[in-house]
Parts: sequence; structure tokens; C-alpha cells
Amino acid sequence: MLIGTAIAVVAIGVAIAFASTAGNGGGNPSGSTPAPGANSGEPSSIPSVDSPAAAGAVVKRVTLKPADWGSGYVADSPYENSDLTQNVVDQNCNWSIQPIKDAFATLTRWSKTSGKTVSAVSWTTVYKAPEPAQYSASEQREALQRCPTQSSGKSRIEGIHEIKIPGLNGFDEVVAEEGHQVSDENGNKIDDYYTYLTGRKGKFVLHTEVDRGESGTQEQNRTDASSALSLMLSRLESGASY
Repeated sequence: MLIGTAIAVVAIGVAIAFASTAGNGGGNPSGSTPAPGANSGEPSSIPSVDSPAAAGAVVKRVTLKPADWGSGYVADSPYENSDLTQNVVDQNCNWSIQPIKDAFATLTRWSKTSGKTVSAVSWTTVYKAPEPAQYSASEQREALQRCPTQSSGKSRIEGIHEIKIPGLNGFDEVVAEEGHQVSDENGNKIDDYYTYLTGRKGKFVLHTEVDRGESGTQEQNRTDASSALSLMLSRLESGASY
């Protein structure tokens, strides 16, 4: 079910762009809860981006490739998608593909272990301003809180819920969700568990998702997804001159 759902829906209606969901917290315009380390007063080293070309260079650098996930990972099929679209959860808790508004560029890359026992997704979106990026994160939280079960055609995910991921420092806000995919796009019964993380830094929104079957654990998913998200942030912050 990759990416929680969003992109998977995209790729399939595939589940990884599984993405935009968010909600209410306090203390910032999006209503999302700031991540640990956010608003620390330290100067930001993220790049200044004001064009599609500059944003395109950022997403290519930040979005992870198979080798970034570790040994044994290879490119999945599809491997890349740069369409300015995303999966949105409608009022009936179904996924639909919609344009990403107010964004310069986005890029998704799908990876997997050679035996396909683990699927991993990384994607980056550069918005034109922080406000639409905040809205994207809050939309993800709202959807996961509103729809603990979500569908795309015959694909079905249950038990969707928000979790806390300690140690994800440096983001303005983080949204973390998990769930259990019980059927694929053909209606076949499956038993896959995913962890899907979103981290916002200014107008940059970074995502990772890791999916494992019943032989894996959510703890492994959380470790891999959070390490990957931290790596993406370090690349964003170290690449001020793209």
C-alpha cells in the first residue's frame, strides 16, 4: 500500500501519496503541533527558492534514492513521479487525485527491497509560500483523524491513527500516521502495515513512508521512516546553494 495511501493511490490509485492529512493543534497558523526543536530561534539554512527550476533542483537533491534507504534496496516500478498532483481524502473517506495548489515542484521516488518484503517511499514538495505548506500538513492530520478507514477502489486501509515519533528535531511541524492495509487494488487480501511521516520546514514539505508485511514490525517502520526523514532534512539544510 505504499505511502500510506496517497501515492499508492497515485501509482495505483496507489497508496503513497497517501498523504495530505492534518489537523488541529495549538500555537501556529496551521493548528498543527510543532515538532521538538521547532522555532528554536536558530538561523535557518534552508535554500531560498522562488521559481519552478530552483524548486526542481531542490526536490531532486532531497528526495531519497534506493541506496539512501540502505543495502538491498532497488528502484520500484514506477520509480519517479513529478506531476503536481496528490491524493486527497474526500468526505466519504475515499482517495481522489487532485492538483497540488500553490506549489513550484514535487518529486516522489519509490524504492523496495529486492525481495519486495519492504517498500519505501520518499517525496518532497516545494510550495510557493509557507501557508499552503502548513495547510497541506494540517489537511493530512484532519483526514487521518476523520477517516480511520480509507479506500481507493478495492484497496482498503484500516486502523489509521496518529502516532508520536520522538527525536524528529528541526521541523516546524511533524505529522505521523500508521495503518494496516487489508486489501490491494485488485481486492486481494493482504496484511501490510505502514508508517507515514510528514515534516514541514517553511515552505518545504518532506514525506517518507515504509510498508512491511506481517513478517515486519511497526517499530522497524518507524525507525526507517524517521531516519529517512531526518536525512532529507539534512540535505535540505545543507544545500542552500542549489
